[in-house]
Amino acid sequence: MDYGRMDMVNGNYMEENNRRMAEEEQRRKAEEERRRAEELRMEEQRLEEERRTAVMRGNFPFFGWASAVYALFYTFCLYKNASGITYPFFVAGTLIYFGLCTRRSGVPLKKDSTFTVVSMLLLGVSVFLTDNLSIQLITKTGLFLLTISLMLHQYLDDSKWNFSKFLLAIGQCLLETVACLGRPFSDGAAWRVKAVQEGKKDGKGRYVALGILVAVPLTLLILALLVSADAVFRDLFVRVFRHINILSILCILCMLAFGFLGSYCFIAMLNSRVIKEECKENRNQEPVLAITFTSVLAALYLVFSMIQIVYLFMGQMKLPEGYTYSSYARQGFFQLLAVCLINLAIVLVCLGFFRESRVLKAILTVISLCTYIMVASSAYRMILYIRICQLTFLRIIVLWALAVTAFVLAGIIVTIFRPDFRLFRYCMMVVTVFYLVLAFAKPDYWIAGYNIQYVNLEGNAAEQAENSYRDFNYLSHLSADAAPVLAKPENYAYLTENSMAMQSYFSRMQDKADRMGIRSFNLSRYLAGRAVRSVSDAAAQKP
Repeated sequence: MDYGRMDMVNGNYMEENNRRMAEEEQRRKAEEERRRAEELRMEEQRLEEERRTAVMRGNFPFFGWASAVYALFYTFCLYKNASGITYPFFVAGTLIYFGLCTRRSGVPLKKDSTFTVVSMLLLGVSVFLTDNLSIQLITKTGLFLLTISLMLHQYLDDSKWNFSKFLLAIGQCLLETVACLGRPFSDGAAWRVKAVQEGKKDGKGRYVALGILVAVPLTLLILALLVSADAVFRDLFVRVFRHINILSILCILCMLAFGFLGSYCFIAMLNSRVIKEECKENRNQEPVLAITFTSVLAALYLVFSMIQIVYLFMGQMKLPEGYTYSSYARQGFFQLLAVCLINLAIVLVCLGFFRESRVLKAILTVISLCTYIMVASSAYRMILYIRICQLTFLRIIVLWALAVTAFVLAGIIVTIFRPDFRLFRYCMMVVTVFYLVLAFAKPDYWIAGYNIQYVNLEGNAAEQAENSYRDFNYLSHLSADAAPVLAKPENYAYLTENSMAMQSYFSRMQDKADRMGIRSFNLSRYLAGRAVRSVSDAAAQKP
């Protein structure tokens, strides 16, 4: 009996021990599998990293020197010279740099990029032709975005990208470029190590660099001692370096660093292929949701559009008390422009995130057509307002934005019924073409020409009629583009006699023209200086 119990206990113990050993073995095998999976994952990451960096590290001398030369060219063209004759050359040089890097990366140049390239060159020329700072800022922003779009199109297949994918890719492109700031140094070090191992270099380059690093502080120390030791040498040193501006040197060094790092990291980001080509289908939301809120908006817009047709365009119904037809027509254009832009966003969101539905398509079409009426209403109101208060740059921009909105709407309506329509490329082409017209039109020239018509040049400022134009302070803040109109003999004499601000304007235009150099030559400032000089010399010769 006792032996039987002992055998039972021993059997249970052995069974428990075997079970524990089996569990331990399973845990060991699971840990081993996990370790192997982690090693495999790390190896895959290493191979992927090597693949992404292979192009740049294998061709580091080319990309490094090309980026360095581009940085020098960028600094030469743009240092203290944001709108001179060198700007179109800078744009052309940028295109050449990116073209050479693209070919060296083994990426074929696509022929359908001709429109973007020609547009960039024209925009670069427009900067040199105008003195309007707002136009120049918008132009440079447009050039920046066109450059990113061009390079994404060269490196990736964007034929199936939708509007949201393009916007996300541009944002990711900027962030990934910043993330590659360390690439020039890591790629250079990896290339040097590989070159030394293969016997292509003897490794003396790093000693030269170290020698330069040692020479700089040592030279400064010796120079300080020599300057304090000899008065003649100190006087020579002071005369030689008197005109050297340390701040200017720091600015030049910053521009060189920015040009090199920005260009190299951007190409490194493109060659890393971190931006995926596939475009995920996001149209999986229930269309009933979109139908619900868009139907309410569509009904509201239909009522509003009917009021615009009856009250504004036809003018046949009684207005609210206290309103005249002219005062009613001249208000609300900025609000309507905002509503038009909101409608564009609503339609794009519905097309991008909600499943296809005939009812939703019909509602979006109604909203788009009502937006056309709002565009027409806003433009009509703005034109009536301009007739009363004359032109400003902002009012021209509003009319320009309304015209662009009308053409973009046409593309959106096509997209409603043809989802494969390349809306982003269409919008980019529309905005680019319209902006080229605006950039070359020189808005300030037309503003001055239109507004000066409403000035009674026969009398003085105090004798101007109630509806005469008297905002000479605004005219004095126009760019040099307006000077050829304002400096006409009949305009110049009246403006200088009746406005101190205009006297200051003409002096400023003359000073701008006189301070131009070879790099900073700007056609608009040159023509303004010539016009002011001619009329002022003629006025000085009169008895």
